[in-house]
Amino acid sequence: MKGKQNDKQILAQEGRRLMMEEATASPDPIQYYLRFRDLLEAAPDAILEANRHGTIVLLNAAAESMFGYKRQELLGQPVELLIPEAMRQRHGEHRSRYAEHPSARPMGSGLELFARRKDGSQFPAEISLSPIRSTQGTHVIAIVRDITARKQADTRINALHAQHAAELAATNQQLEMRNHEVERANQLKNEFLASMSHELRTPLHTIIGFADLLGEQIKGTLNPQQQRFVEHIQRDSRHLLELINDILDLSKIEAGQLELHPESFCAAEAAAEALDGLRPLALSKQIGIVETIDHSFLISADRLRFKEILYNLLSNAIKFTPEKGTIWIEGAAAPGGGVFSVRDTGVGIPASELQAIFDKFYQVSATTRGLKEGTGLGLAITKRLVEMHGGTIRVESKPGAGSRFEVFLPSAAAQPGENPAAIPADLPVVLLVGTDEAAFQQLTTVFEQDAYAVHGASTQEQALQKAKQLRPRAIVLDLVSLGARSGDVLRDLRGDPDTSAIPVIAIATAEDQSTAVALGATAVLTGPVEAPSLLQAVKLHIPVEPGQPSRILVVDDELEARELLAEVLSSAGYLPVLAWGGRQALQVLARTPVAAVIVDLRMPEMSGFELIFRIRENQRLAALPIIVLTGKEIDKDERELLGRQTNAVFLKAPSWEDDLLERVHVLLLDVATQDVAKA
Repeated sequence: MKGKQNDKQILAQEGRRLMMEEATASPDPIQYYLRFRDLLEAAPDAILEANRHGTIVLLNAAAESMFGYKRQELLGQPVELLIPEAMRQRHGEHRSRYAEHPSARPMGSGLELFARRKDGSQFPAEISLSPIRSTQGTHVIAIVRDITARKQADTRINALHAQHAAELAATNQQLEMRNHEVERANQLKNEFLASMSHELRTPLHTIIGFADLLGEQIKGTLNPQQQRFVEHIQRDSRHLLELINDILDLSKIEAGQLELHPESFCAAEAAAEALDGLRPLALSKQIGIVETIDHSFLISADRLRFKEILYNLLSNAIKFTPEKGTIWIEGAAAPGGGVFSVRDTGVGIPASELQAIFDKFYQVSATTRGLKEGTGLGLAITKRLVEMHGGTIRVESKPGAGSRFEVFLPSAAAQPGENPAAIPADLPVVLLVGTDEAAFQQLTTVFEQDAYAVHGASTQEQALQKAKQLRPRAIVLDLVSLGARSGDVLRDLRGDPDTSAIPVIAIATAEDQSTAVALGATAVLTGPVEAPSLLQAVKLHIPVEPGQPSRILVVDDELEARELLAEVLSSAGYLPVLAWGGRQALQVLARTPVAAVIVDLRMPEMSGFELIFRIRENQRLAALPIIVLTGKEIDKDERELLGRQTNAVFLKAPSWEDDLLERVHVLLLDVATQDVAKA
């Protein structure tokens, strides 16, 4: 009873102190004591108060439950009674330092703290300290929380993490071992296929050779039955050789043993060579093949592999196109390379199989003969050959609507003095002599944007040789870069009858300008010269060639419509340039100067509206005359839009030809008049 009475007296004194300090409205200290006691006893954490000597003067019920002591057993005892024995001495030192600088903070920040129960057992704890000041001096309130459950949960989580990490490491190790095994097996397979393919090809060539000799009947006449047997041997041997070649190519590619040998060549000629071996098969099915590749279009690639790419795409098109169908092969220059497409009226490919068709040994479906033919390697090889060139291949197809395979092949990087082979040969040529690599690339970019083909020469011999070979419209001669021999280059050009009339724009120092003029330079600019200024000087001194027909770009996805317009324009004295879609049209416009564009509005890949907008966005083409010729019904809004963006709109109706030609003539006459006025 005495202990309880002392406890009540202490609480009453503390209640009076808090009441006075907080200016509470309650005048009754007993009521305040009861309120304070209820709050203290309801707290879930242990709360203890110790005086400046470290003696416990107050605790709540949670402290009794947590530490296992009765209240009377702790009151008046040193707080170290609740500290593990190994830490008591250090705790006294910490308590002394805290008394010197008391503040509200967690105890032992960053450390693991433990408390001691009456039975000697320990538990992990979080402890917060808060100083309070009263008439009896500075006391410390300690709030203690048992975090045993949290620690146990952390331990379980860490154990699970460790277990999962170990399992993941073991799984990764197994996967790595399997990957090594797969790579090793793949390598052995490729080596085996390459070896076996070579071993098989040698006797097959012998079989084919002797079968051909028998077929020619050099050693004696064969009866009809024997002749038929020989034809079977020839046909099946060649088919087997084709399959072996596919396997050999694929194994070489996957083993990294297939080398490319790039060269510059005529794309149309290479395509014709690829077609030669397939025309009999196409004729047997009465399939028409339409080839649209300009013979002036040069491509830089491995010629043999380029033909293999086209051969695979064309043979597939023939295989999957029904009798009396049509196949189109088209090619055109593109920024940085060339684009080629093979389109057919075949059975088409389901959307679900468009990605898988490039996998090895994958066969889409039965051919038009109801059978699966070949090994399914053709497209896999084609894709890898295209990618080896740094290009891309894509396919568009729908069941019953045919397929279209498009290949982009980049040109080899231009060296100083050499121009990418994909520039159309009919562009006006400018020869740059003596420019370094950086200047050559910069000038090439600027001149090509204005539809000039740029070639280069770095020595005196190259300059004269290329000037005689290319017959450029102008020569830019960098006398500063050529140094001491610069005068000899100019003398050679002016002294040769084949090059004496070519305008030469010289770049020289201020001191050498008069010398350059004396040696025959058409114009002299003081270096360094900005590319646009040099381009303007070249254009001023290039003579206009009279009598050349104006180029008219025709953009229509229908082959018959393009052919009809080409005939109409050619008969009227124009030079038609044909494009099957908007993308190809933009590629043509980027490389070839045209006088006007005739465009259809309904095209699958890029609508005529989009093409018109993209032309008008290009500052160089903003004033280019555009004529719309379409079978599409045009509503009021579309007509207003076309009225702002184009020069004329014609519907594909009877007698449109004369009206269109008259409009083209008027537009080109207006453009010519404006050019004269500007000059």
